[in-house]
Amino acid sequence: MTITWGAALRPKLGQHVSGDAYLVLPYDTDQVLVSVIDGLGGGDAAADAARRAVTVLERHPNLDLNDLMQRADRALAGSRGAVMALLRIDDRNRTAEFVGVGNIGVHVYSNLVIKPISKNGIVGYRLPQLLRLTYTYNSGDIFVLYSDGITSRFVTEPPPDLRQPPQQIAEEILTRFGKENDDATVVVVRCE
Repeated sequence: MTITWGAALRPKLGQHVSGDAYLVLPYDTDQVLVSVIDGLGGGDAAADAARRAVTVLERHPNLDLNDLMQRADRALAGSRGAVMALLRIDDRNRTAEFVGVGNIGVHVYSNLVIKPISKNGIVGYRLPQLLRLTYTYNSGDIFVLYSDGITSRFVTEPPPDLRQPPQQIAEEILTRFGKENDDATVVVVRCE
């Protein structure tokens, strides 16, 4: 199996920096850690919170997702805080694990029912009891993680051409469904 991905990000209209961040980090031959992080508010303080979370993820990608979220929570203490989603794809076992805090959206194009659920809270301020969910996936499934700068109505609208490369899918979602009044990020991961 092969994992391909694409991402698109842009700051709020009139801003020079985005408070959103993402990470797609392959490791251990057949594992990929995927995250979308939305620092609260906007501007430099939000970007700092998102960068802190990315640093934790880059340093410890192989930790249990709950432990990883707890480390991010400690690293963001004293910052503005963030909402974030973590997705670990295990290519060898065809499983996907998910943990989310706050309003990062996830949509999966699959013939299986895969509905990741995030818990309300703020990483760095009020971490909830975490819920780690594990799913199996099929070849061809596409995971889409997105910040609240992408309107969730894209899941009810006709989808982009899913035969396109993930980068083109991400760019199309951002163009069609990105909100100008918020930072916007979308990551698309295809498992083949």
